[in-house]
Amino acid sequence: MNGNGPALVRGQEAPAPRGWKKALIPEDPSERAQIRFQLAKVGFDRPDSVELFFILRLALALFTPAMVFCLMGLSQTGLLPGGLDDLIGKTSRLSMMQIAAIFAAVGFYVPGYWLKQRINYRRHRITIAFPNAMDLIQISVQAGMGFDSAVARVAHELDRVSPELAYELSLLQMETQAGRDRETALFDMAERMGIEEAKSFALVIVQSMQFGTSLTAALKSYAAEMRQMRELAAQEKANKLPVQMSAVMSVLMLPALFLITLTPIIIRYIEVG
Repeated sequence: MNGNGPALVRGQEAPAPRGWKKALIPEDPSERAQIRFQLAKVGFDRPDSVELFFILRLALALFTPAMVFCLMGLSQTGLLPGGLDDLIGKTSRLSMMQIAAIFAAVGFYVPGYWLKQRINYRRHRITIAFPNAMDLIQISVQAGMGFDSAVARVAHELDRVSPELAYELSLLQMETQAGRDRETALFDMAERMGIEEAKSFALVIVQSMQFGTSLTAALKSYAAEMRQMRELAAQEKANKLPVQMSAVMSVLMLPALFLITLTPIIIRYIEVG
């Protein structure tokens, strides 16, 4: 993601897997669509993103076993350095196979784990920047700009502060310019973001345009409501702090209290005994 804006690849679906790829990539279109949707959440919106993801996972899973078998073969031919050859020679074949199996499993599951963590991190970044973006869009529309122009302007301004949100807003603006239905583009953007605030924003915009109400008034009310929800969330976190601090203090202080209380008793018991 850079300042040049995202590439518009929406609608370019990857073909069904053929040949050897059938054993690697799911044949179920809904399963492939779900994986591609998850990849699109972190900015990988290429037509072949699903194929690249599964190829990467297979490569990581096979890398360590291939290295283990290669080292074992080189050890038998005596081509390894002395220290490494001794280490391989002292390790049993069963241990080598166990190491290969463990790292193969790690390599297979690491891409999925990384994707999940990346989605959570991206959702957190978008959640933090979203209220400010809505304030900027509301101010821009109130100043007389059209909705599309306001979205494009805010996306440009947020490119350095929140590139994830800027990417989504730029993609929304490019999709509508390409002739895609605005309602579909808004709700797809909300689904990619994965936060309730974005879904509410899309609903506010769609309802305002469908019923012909003032977009400025709708955005102003929504921005005020979001600020109130943000304040309530901060208050909720503040109210949870005493309970969380009590648990931490209990874990840290109870061992010391037990030590202070029981040490004299133990010393007397030893002396009497």
